[in-house]
Amino acid sequence: MDNETAGTRLPDMVDIPRTIRTRREQLGLTRADVCARAGLPLKWLVELEAGDAPLSRAALGSLAVALETSVTALVSGTSGTPPTTREEPSRPDARKLIPMSENECYARLTTHEVGRLAGGMDHTPWVLPVNYVPDGRDIVFSTRPGSPLAHVRGTVAFEVDDVDRHARLGWSVLLIGVVEPVTDLIEIARLTEAGDDTWPSRHNELWFRIHPGRVTGRRLRPRTGRR
Repeated sequence: MDNETAGTRLPDMVDIPRTIRTRREQLGLTRADVCARAGLPLKWLVELEAGDAPLSRAALGSLAVALETSVTALVSGTSGTPPTTREEPSRPDARKLIPMSENECYARLTTHEVGRLAGGMDHTPWVLPVNYVPDGRDIVFSTRPGSPLAHVRGTVAFEVDDVDRHARLGWSVLLIGVVEPVTDLIEIARLTEAGDDTWPSRHNELWFRIHPGRVTGRRLRPRTGRR
């Protein structure tokens, strides 16, 4: 889903507030209407349209849904054309934590590169950060020979989250699955090439694949009408 993105860095903040305001006016919506749809504070949206509030991808995703467009359209300034597939605008309710579908969980996982891997629950629990990439419905990561993760096997937990304290938004995704080493040389070459652009050097590293058995996630938004 184009609208389900999150993070902390955006391409160019000069024109985004203007695009948001223009799209809102095209739909005939007041700022209060947009905030009710997105579950965002009205004061924050007023400051955002004036160019005085910070904006993360978590908040931008909620605005895109409320404005019946996509994150890409808001960033590029082409928000007048709605995406081919999108969620219906969120209806306000009193809940703070909203369960996410599996597809929404995976959409958010694609926006990040670092997660937390946890294991050893039967003996000494451990949690370590890992660079990762979704590969289909699996999660793959690599590590150096001799690192604490070099011999990881069995059932693990994998978690990724993001919080925007300014907009009071956030989300977390948790996968429970079985991790196993990747041993096929062609597969290792493919994964290494795919990670070269954004990851540290992966030459001679060990690759692992997590096959999730359960994927859950929740997103946080303020109560409707909260300021």
